[in-house]
Amino acid sequence: MSRAGAPTDNGAMEAINGWTKEELFTDFKITESDNVLKSIGEYVIFFNNERPAYALGYKTPKQVKDEYFQSEKS
Repeated sequence: MSRAGAPTDNGAMEAINGWTKEELFTDFKITESDNVLKSIGEYVIFFNNERPAYALGYKTPKQVKDEYFQSEKS
């Protein structure tokens, strides 16, 4: 937890929150009256299973996790 009024204490989480809000409004076309909780849930599923990330070599978090556990079994 960061100190109150000090978002720089947790820069990574603040970045994820910013990306989430940006993508929900631009890509998922969230409007004021949409069911926000449902949309966030759908976005989390999308983020983890479908959205490739540059930092992960254009793989999804699920692909990286599956590859990691597959290599652990070997």
